[in-house]
Amino acid sequence: MGLMNKKYKLTTIIVASFVTVFALFIIGISLLSYTIFFDFTSQEISEARLALLNENTRKVSNLNSGIKEAAAYIAANKTVIETFSEPVASDYRAIEEQRALEDLLNGVASLKTSIHSIEMFTSRYDAYPRISDQVIYPLEELKDEAWYSLFENMDSGWIPKHQSRHGNLTFISYVNRLINHRGNTVGYVKVNVLDNTFFSYLTDDDMFDPKKDPMIVLDSGGRIVSHKGPSHASVVIDSMIHPAPSGSYMTLKDSFDRLSDHHQVLKHGNELYLLLISEPNYERWRLVQLIPIDPLYAQTKELGLLVVLLGLCGLLLSVPLAYWVGKRIIVPILKIIQGMRSVERGRFDVRLQGHYIEEYDVLANNFNHMITELDHSLKQIKAENRARRDAELRTLQNQITPHFLYNTLDVIHWKAMDHQAEDISHMVNQLSKMFRIGLSGGKTFITLWHELEHAKAYVEIQQIRMDRQIRYDVKVSASMKKCYVPKVVLQPFIENSMRHGYPDEFDDHICIRVRAEIVEEQHREYVELRIEDNGTGLPEGWHPDSAHGIGIRNVKERIHMYCGHDFGIELFNRPEGGVAVRMLLPVIRNEAELQAWMEREQEWFEGG
Repeated sequence: MGLMNKKYKLTTIIVASFVTVFALFIIGISLLSYTIFFDFTSQEISEARLALLNENTRKVSNLNSGIKEAAAYIAANKTVIETFSEPVASDYRAIEEQRALEDLLNGVASLKTSIHSIEMFTSRYDAYPRISDQVIYPLEELKDEAWYSLFENMDSGWIPKHQSRHGNLTFISYVNRLINHRGNTVGYVKVNVLDNTFFSYLTDDDMFDPKKDPMIVLDSGGRIVSHKGPSHASVVIDSMIHPAPSGSYMTLKDSFDRLSDHHQVLKHGNELYLLLISEPNYERWRLVQLIPIDPLYAQTKELGLLVVLLGLCGLLLSVPLAYWVGKRIIVPILKIIQGMRSVERGRFDVRLQGHYIEEYDVLANNFNHMITELDHSLKQIKAENRARRDAELRTLQNQITPHFLYNTLDVIHWKAMDHQAEDISHMVNQLSKMFRIGLSGGKTFITLWHELEHAKAYVEIQQIRMDRQIRYDVKVSASMKKCYVPKVVLQPFIENSMRHGYPDEFDDHICIRVRAEIVEEQHREYVELRIEDNGTGLPEGWHPDSAHGIGIRNVKERIHMYCGHDFGIELFNRPEGGVAVRMLLPVIRNEAELQAWMEREQEWFEGG
């Protein structure tokens, strides 16, 4: 209610509306521009970083090829094959063979800077002296490794990230089977590369730093060969990896493993990452990189902030422009307000000039037409009021005759009582009651209780006059009797029933029932009055405007006049015989509601 009572100037509303619309426009344009630019920039950055990742994947392919070539060279070396094809002749020969193999392995390792060491596992020298434990190891030690079972049916393959035999280094290794001339497996050669060596190939470019951005290396089988990243990103990496069962190696979850040459934004908790998965290289290896988005798009966000600041500046500049436009719009309205104030002071000769703006010109013409019509209406209302006062005077004069009749009937009543003519006295008394209620001091509405008394008086007069048994049954609650209804609405229907519903040959007694209740139809409450008889019913072709329906037509017209066309009456034959009258009236429960109803009807009448 406080907001409804508070008044605002039109200029303020125009300025506020203009600024609000402009602000929404600026915000919408800024957000749309930022979104489009951010999406475009994100796509470009993502594709550029993915292209670099693919290039580095090819670098890893070169590294892989060099390591595999070294292992294949040793496994295919003629001296190695011939050595393992012949039995050991003596301890001295065993020592010589070990020294020759160690020199070969160390020599091959020295040719490749990426190779840390090469190890050989064989059971050939289990029964002979060993010269060292740094290069050649018993095959039984290899069988104790968790990954050994993978090579029982393979000639060669990669071993993902694992600890060295001494536990102080982390290797990624390539293993190749050793076969003699007879095709028997005589051992394995294992080429070791430091875990960091793989990632050192990627650090030539500052854009790739595994210490900052988590990175995963996948082999051709989808196994995780190695992964690096800061400790705070380990949770993100763990969410992408399947836990490794005993004796197997970690792999990416299926939703990530099936992807290649792919980029997307990955959300983990409150952090956003750019996920990059390279296309497979020649060895079918892939690289997976996670890059935190905040530092990656820092410049993009700064540009978005600049767009927002420019929008705010434009919004501030729009305020004086909106104020100037508002003032230009409101000037013609102020002139109309001045004209209305002149009309309030009783001047009906004021007129507004036309305007070059079409809408204001229409307002001015309508205002001038309204003032002309208002002046004419006021003059007409004054004439009608004078005519109404004259009619009221005539009504007061006409009431003298009914009052004189009422007083005369009262004298006849007492005279009849003096002569002990009780029937005449009772009829005169009931007739007096009917006149008294019918007059009701000139009131239009009376309580339902008085209306029922009026109808009852008429029935009792007819009981004496017709010398016929009349059963009059009224069922109305006490609360309903306090409601107000237009006066003399029941008696015309009861009279019509007695006059036309019961011919002389009707051998049954007269039965008239009156009911009243509050009903609800179409979400509105009504007072429903029902009058029913057991007579012959309505004749075929009967119409309320016929000669016998004058009283009914009068009631209908008075209800429409006093209550409105939403209320009225309905007559119909009852299935069990006789006529039923259904009358719908407004619900007026007390004098306060009656007063409000009469004032509302008066306002409507004067407005009409």
